[in-house]
Amino acid sequence: MRNSLGNSGPTRASIALATASVLALSPAGSRAADTMQDFVLSPAPGTLAAQRSPAVSKFKFMFGAPARWEGALHWRYNPANAPAQFSSSKDAVVAQLVAESAKWTAVCGIQIAYDGETTAAPQTLAGGPDGVSVIGWGHPDMGISGATYVWYQGSANDMTLVESDMFLVPEYVTTQTQLTETVSHEWGHAIGLAHSNLEGALMSGPPDSTYTNGSTLAPDDVHGCRCLYGPAAGQTAGNVCSLPELIDFGTLAVGAASGESTVTVANSGSAALVISAIRTNTGEFAIGSNGCAEGAALQPGASCTFGVIARLASAGERGDEVTIDTSEGPYAIPLDATGVVASQSTAPNFEGSWWNAPGGSESGWGLDLAQQGNTIFASWFTYDAAGNPWWLTVTANPIGNNVFSGTLYETRGPAFNSVRFDANAVTYQAVGTATLSFNDANNGTFSYIVNGTSGTKSITRTVFGPLPVCRAATQATLATATNYQDVWWAAASGESGWGVYLTHQGTIILAAWFSYDSDGSPMWLSMTATQGAPGVYSGTLYRTTGPPFGTSFDASKVAYTAVGTATLTFGDGDDATFAYTVTLGSPPVSVTQSKKLSRLVFEDPGTVCR
Repeated sequence: MRNSLGNSGPTRASIALATASVLALSPAGSRAADTMQDFVLSPAPGTLAAQRSPAVSKFKFMFGAPARWEGALHWRYNPANAPAQFSSSKDAVVAQLVAESAKWTAVCGIQIAYDGETTAAPQTLAGGPDGVSVIGWGHPDMGISGATYVWYQGSANDMTLVESDMFLVPEYVTTQTQLTETVSHEWGHAIGLAHSNLEGALMSGPPDSTYTNGSTLAPDDVHGCRCLYGPAAGQTAGNVCSLPELIDFGTLAVGAASGESTVTVANSGSAALVISAIRTNTGEFAIGSNGCAEGAALQPGASCTFGVIARLASAGERGDEVTIDTSEGPYAIPLDATGVVASQSTAPNFEGSWWNAPGGSESGWGLDLAQQGNTIFASWFTYDAAGNPWWLTVTANPIGNNVFSGTLYETRGPAFNSVRFDANAVTYQAVGTATLSFNDANNGTFSYIVNGTSGTKSITRTVFGPLPVCRAATQATLATATNYQDVWWAAASGESGWGVYLTHQGTIILAAWFSYDSDGSPMWLSMTATQGAPGVYSGTLYRTTGPPFGTSFDASKVAYTAVGTATLTFGDGDDATFAYTVTLGSPPVSVTQSKKLSRLVFEDPGTVCR
């Protein structure tokens, strides 16, 4: 999938990883753990599912371990349902698809051959495989502007790719640039590559990096393809395929040196590899022992080792990369560590957006948690008995180790289009209780009783980009924060009773606006806001309807309706302007307003994420 951040229109995210669907409060994936996932690998009929395993190296292959095409990838084009600008230029589209595949075949030993047009449609997991690899236009059950489904035969240690179907979504691939960016990325999935763990690669993407929306192969893309197929015919090249995916030093006391983490550089290519430098970018991570002599040629089959150490200057999440500069381009390995001081608690903070576990199993509802100190303010976005959007809140206090509980309230107040929001008109009614129990920092259980109806849900964090780490704030860190994840309200105008929860990962903010319908009943809208300029995020507002809470949740019953647009403009980390235009109701009522927002601090000193 390519996340077309500069494009308008809803970005539907009902996505699959293996057979999992992803939650989306707005069609742009505003509540998705893997909302940006755009590829899936599945066993062909008659093949047992291979055991998913962690990646064997830093290169992310589609099933953890490598899966390759034994011969050429033969594909066909189905022009049906292409948008008007492409339907009349089939030859030009095919030429572009071939050109994007040629970027990969030019650098590594994969062969990709076009076999002409077909009337066969590309298949999802539910429909395929059908023996024909197809690129066509349609609406997959994952991705935004494109998605790729790949089938394999064999075992986990010997997987052969046998079919690859690529969807192009006609609503979002409408220009030559969008076609180029989408297809160049999806070809990487078609040949067996997953998303890179590095920023700036063509194959960058969640969960470890963000999309580049580019169309040029970076060194990491070339290295990964060559680890699958070797260099292109007639080429020789050195290559390193066994580097660690990540070096995580864990939690370190500020100022104390870590132990040395050893890295082995093994040349698995067909030519000598010259290492020109090994470096880090910050003073908190450094090269230790180094047996990889700069300027020396590492022959095929040879290896050398070096070490990396961490000594953190300040508390919090720290990161860097160690880069190995070579004659075949740089290799980079992410570095992570968390600094703590003696007085700092290492207890987890559960701030963030959560949804049903396993990830993607109930697309359409979720929880937003704001944790400050030992108090969690939770907003539950669900649906009432009529299927209308409904939100409840709970202020949950600790009752055990990582267990929080409190009273659930339904809130009613002035309609979304009120010229002046009267906080005195807001009413609160206790409707039940809720308990949040956490197994670890990323998984837990949500139990509730609402008006006599009880239920329990396993929950996990939503992840659509790099997860921020949240810690206790100060007034200074709130103002200087560049991650805006928190619950925000119109404090300056005293508008207690409504607010906006922002989930901020990478360059995307998922906003859940809890407000009131024309009859004063609780109603929520959602938005995926993409960054258009520093501190400015915009997107489409959606009203979502779905299965009533307490029933068997059927994600296919969730429906999204675009009702307006909104822009968040941040003056600093504790000052924002929320400008919106919304049209709702029957007959429709429109309103255009702008509200000054600040963070809701309900337990000093608040929380800041980074």
